[in-house]
Amino acid sequence: MDVEELFRRHGSERDQLADAMSASDLYTRQYGAELTRWESQLMQQFQEKETARLFRYRGFVHHTRDTTLVLLTPSPWLMEGEFIFFDRDQELPPDGAYIEVVGSRVAAPRPLQDSQTVIKAIAAESWNTLSVDFLSDVRPPMKLKELSNILFETVGMAEASKRVFARLFVSSPPYQDSIGGLTTGIQAIASKAQVRLLLSFIRNILPTSMKGLPPSFRSVQGIKVKAPRLWRFDVGSYSANRMQQICVQRRDPAGYREVSLGALTEAETASLPDVPLALASEDFWVETGNPSHLRLPILKSAITYQMLTPEIGKRSIDSGTEHVLSRLETLRESFGLKETALARGNLLDADALGRPLSTLRIARSTARAYWNDKVTAKDMKHAWNRVLEPALKEFMELTELKEGAEKDWGKGSRIDKFNTNVLKAIKKLDSGKRGSLGPTLQEIAEEAGVERHVAAETLARMKDSGVLYEPRPGHYRLV
Repeated sequence: MDVEELFRRHGSERDQLADAMSASDLYTRQYGAELTRWESQLMQQFQEKETARLFRYRGFVHHTRDTTLVLLTPSPWLMEGEFIFFDRDQELPPDGAYIEVVGSRVAAPRPLQDSQTVIKAIAAESWNTLSVDFLSDVRPPMKLKELSNILFETVGMAEASKRVFARLFVSSPPYQDSIGGLTTGIQAIASKAQVRLLLSFIRNILPTSMKGLPPSFRSVQGIKVKAPRLWRFDVGSYSANRMQQICVQRRDPAGYREVSLGALTEAETASLPDVPLALASEDFWVETGNPSHLRLPILKSAITYQMLTPEIGKRSIDSGTEHVLSRLETLRESFGLKETALARGNLLDADALGRPLSTLRIARSTARAYWNDKVTAKDMKHAWNRVLEPALKEFMELTELKEGAEKDWGKGSRIDKFNTNVLKAIKKLDSGKRGSLGPTLQEIAEEAGVERHVAAETLARMKDSGVLYEPRPGHYRLV
């Protein structure tokens, strides 16, 4: 297939970004389907004519079931391009490599012999691996803030939660033999149903080709071609065993190099390494008609990010680790935690060398989102100060609140079903002194930072449940 045909098929009629592993097209022009800039650049340099007989191709390698054929495509996510034929004594290039190959056009021998099928191919006379250096000229499709605004325009949730979920779409690259990605646990204290609603909303954003486990091979002109397994995104409930494989063993059972996972966790799974935080709040709400309208820009951003692998130096790691340890010490003193809370596997999610894994991974994700090829100490401090610490504080405050409620009213009491902000406000404002009338509705609403009618509704439900009473109309005290 020549480059004009590729442009005709993928540049106007459909979006080739989405059909890498799907059996049919996912998008039409009504969703604004178009080539991203870096793919347009690769498409233009995919084919060159050297002489009347020789052609030069540059593209990404996809192995096939036929050990003499590989499929060369202008994009790692595109499953159409040019077949390259190699003699049995020639070394095959690695799957996924970006190569340049020179050769003449022939009919692939094995399909012709086996089934009398003529498949055009290029007989490789020489090939070499190329570095992927075009990214310096590529403008990123979307920054992290823009992505977050799209995701949460119609979703209400805490700012700390927004930052974490936005980074789920900007996965950290793999490191050495370990998979890359970002894993976030949500431990729902107040309303699991609302959190599941949020997870369902995010799951519906994803295109079909990035859900579940697609087949390992795709049929291209009758040839079984190995489909790329670079990145997958999943949300929902995960067993402890599956989460341990991803978070502890750093291996994905499905064979992907990067995994972005959002899971509803429990006490056991929330403490796993690389589950950077467990959020607890009932203040999630989702109102949207069709999450699929968000798929295309998010998909294009996610795919483009796969081309970046930001580096990080030892000095940045040391500086970031020192900052995280000092902030953790402050947290420990503020919440009255034991010194063991700073040990690995507790608040400090660290590897064998004591480096804070979650902070490091979020910093790499952030650097990737801002199109930087290096992770600085500033990125690590930002990851802790703006993402992990606020979310960790939120979790510890609400966990502390739940433990206090269970101590006062018994385990499983209805106290944890109410608006956590209102509950915290009344516990703070009610002095507990004999003869006190307690705070007013207006005082509680202002302290909780909620609308007056929200506070009134919550207080009415708490009163009906016997959690509080009114010593005088408009004044509230806990029982």
